[in-house]
Amino acid sequence: MTQGDTLIRLMKEHQADVWRYLRFLGAEPSTADDVTQDTFIYMYRRLIDGDSRDSTGAYLRKAAKHFYLNRLRASKREVALDFDAADTIWEALTPGTGDDRIDALERCLDKLAERARRAIDLKYRDGRKETEVAEAMDTSAEAAKALLKRTREQLRECVERQVKQ
Repeated sequence: MTQGDTLIRLMKEHQADVWRYLRFLGAEPSTADDVTQDTFIYMYRRLIDGDSRDSTGAYLRKAAKHFYLNRLRASKREVALDFDAADTIWEALTPGTGDDRIDALERCLDKLAERARRAIDLKYRDGRKETEVAEAMDTSAEAAKALLKRTREQLRECVERQVKQ
């Protein structure tokens, strides 16, 4: 496997998690995009192929946090977040983020009703805004928002049940 292939695999496995982590820390979406890109460029230069998905994810989050803090310092913005506490909360909210949770999510997605699955695909696979999801599904923005909220809750509960088994 070439270095490029390894990087592509790592990005497929971790890019969304790193971006969500940065948003959790308070980064604006565009900043999270930039810092996620910086993190994977850094990875390309130092390419590690972690022992496990979880340890690689932890390494990437640490690098992303470093890049985000540097960006905040460069813009002279005050950091009002206790990053150690944030890391503790992140770990509590995202236990076992390894392959077992991804496999469970895929199984749970397959169980969704057709309308719920379409809404999730439009929002997360296609990256559409809720108003665009509503338009594509010929419904109101409020109805689309409620459907997405119910579906995310259903998926969360399904994944938790499957991971516990």
